[in-house]
Amino acid sequence: MSGSRHATTSRDWFVRAAEIIGDLGSPFYREERQRDVWNEASAVGFQLMLWLSLVAATVAVWVVGAPALPYAQAGLGIVGVAALVTIAYAQRLGVTMRGADVSWSRLLPYVAVVGLLVAGMLRAQPERDGFSGGFATGAGVGSGIALAVIVVLALRDRRRSH
Repeated sequence: MSGSRHATTSRDWFVRAAEIIGDLGSPFYREERQRDVWNEASAVGFQLMLWLSLVAATVAVWVVGAPALPYAQAGLGIVGVAALVTIAYAQRLGVTMRGADVSWSRLLPYVAVVGLLVAGMLRAQPERDGFSGGFATGAGVGSGIALAVIVVLALRDRRRSH
């Protein structure tokens, strides 16, 4: 997206790298309708990827148990990095989710799946001590804290907007 779309925004190394990874300089993006439809399709695919990775990791730790932990954690780590890069790219271009009205009908199933995932990870951990046990406990506690922060921020933003 060289040129006019982000001319007013600082294009630091991160934005330039993201534009290369996303192939945003492609002629495909010049036509507005194509760009809008592709952006919407990408958002649908991204949300589906988030849900499927959470559900797959949850099922794996409950069905397979301890042997699934490293794979579930690696998969969630990859998806987490992709989500963080997505958020960081938008923020670098001046777009944040702050103040967005959170749909409780969408948030509650997410909270339920993450809760089941955390419980499954804690149940499946092979031992409390050692790297695997510590990692699973840390992932569980960290997920719980992140989930609590998301809920608190959503409640705060909802109160501010009403």
